[in-house]
Amino acid sequence: MSLKAYRFIKNYYIHHQHGFTLIEVLVALVILSIGMLGMSRIAVSTVSVQTANERLANASALLQDSMERIKQTGYSYGGSATNTVTDNYGSISGYNTYQRQTQVTVNTPAANMKTVTVTIFWQNGRQALSTTTILAE
Repeated sequence: MSLKAYRFIKNYYIHHQHGFTLIEVLVALVILSIGMLGMSRIAVSTVSVQTANERLANASALLQDSMERIKQTGYSYGGSATNTVTDNYGSISGYNTYQRQTQVTVNTPAANMKTVTVTIFWQNGRQALSTTTILAE
């Protein structure tokens, strides 16, 4: 092989290479890893929001069940005196991480009426959901 042919082949391979340099590969990996970190934060946020929504749905179901029970009982619910009943954490079947507080106020907003407020707490009282109804005799 002549010297001229050798230089031609050498220059051809140097200037017409078909691959990536190490720097290009490293830059691509850094960009890919930054994107993957963003995706992992989104996944963690999604799980956190889903858990909060599940807890809120459970509290809402417990609250609705309590209000339905009160409405079925009617004006006789809670007796004739103002009182507050608390079902502590672990005492409600199927809802061990929830606390229910039922407050009955007699003769409010008028005579022969009761205001009943049910509040559901979860996450050790950091979250709460409440509703009120009025029962008439």
